[in-house]
Amino acid sequence: MTTELTAIGRRSTHDYKQRPDLNALVLPPHLELDHPLVHTPSFRHAASAMAGLLARNKIGLIDGPPGTGKSTFAQWAAEQSDRPSAIAVMPEDPRPLDLLRISITAVTGHNPTGSNKTEMEAELAEALGEWQGLLVLDEVQNVRIKGLTEARYIHDITRPRFPLLLVGYGAMATVRENTPLDSRIRLRRTFRTLSGQDLFDTVRTIDDRLATVPDDVIRYADDKFARGNLRQWVDLIETLQDWNVTAPTRTDFDDAIVSIDEEAAA
Repeated sequence: MTTELTAIGRRSTHDYKQRPDLNALVLPPHLELDHPLVHTPSFRHAASAMAGLLARNKIGLIDGPPGTGKSTFAQWAAEQSDRPSAIAVMPEDPRPLDLLRISITAVTGHNPTGSNKTEMEAELAEALGEWQGLLVLDEVQNVRIKGLTEARYIHDITRPRFPLLLVGYGAMATVRENTPLDSRIRLRRTFRTLSGQDLFDTVRTIDDRLATVPDDVIRYADDKFARGNLRQWVDLIETLQDWNVTAPTRTDFDDAIVSIDEEAAA
C-alpha cells in the first residue's frame, strides 16, 4: 500500500502497516506437491465425508496442529470437486473486513468494488450465489469469532448455494463458542500427528526407497526431530533425497536433522 499524507501532513492511521496483496492470500485450488500425496488416517477420515458436504452445500471444519496436512487436504478437496473452487487464506493480523476482501478476490479474481461492510457482503453473496463453488477459508483461527460469524452469515444469506470449508488450528474451540455456527457444521474433523504403524506407513509412502529402513530407525528420527509431524517428515526426507541417500541410517538422519535445525540435534 502506498503511503498517503493527510491535509495536515500526517500519515493516515490505515497506512502504518503494509498490507499483503490480496492475490497473495489466494491459494491455487489444486495440489502442487514435490512428493506423493499421503493419505494419512486423518486425511482418509475427512475425505470420506466430503461428498455429503459438497452435495448439500454444508459447512465443514478441519482443525489440527500445524504440519498435519490440513491445507494439503483443503487443496485436494478443491481439486477433486466437480464444481468451481477457491481457497482464501486469512492473514495473521486481519483487519475487520479482510475476510470479505480476500473471499471476494478468491471467488471473482479481482479486488472488491464495495467500499464498506454492507456493500462487500452484498458483492460476495451475489458472487457466491452465481458461482456456487466450494469456498475454503484457511487459517480461520486468525479471524476469531467475529470473522467466523461473518462467514456463517454469508453462507446463510445465499440460502445456501455453496459449500464452505473452514480450516485452522484451534478453530474447533472458537466455533464451539458460536452456537449458530456450531449448529451448522456438517463435517467436523481433527487432523492429528502420526504414531505407530501409521507413522511407518506414511514415511514409506512419501518415499518408497525407505521401504527397507527398519522401524526402529524411523522411530529414532521421529523421536529426535519430526515427532509425528507430516511436514517435518517431508522436510527430512527431501533433505535425504537431495543427498541421494536411498537407505538412510541413524547417522544419515542425524546429519539431515542438523542441516535443518542444529538445535534439534543437540
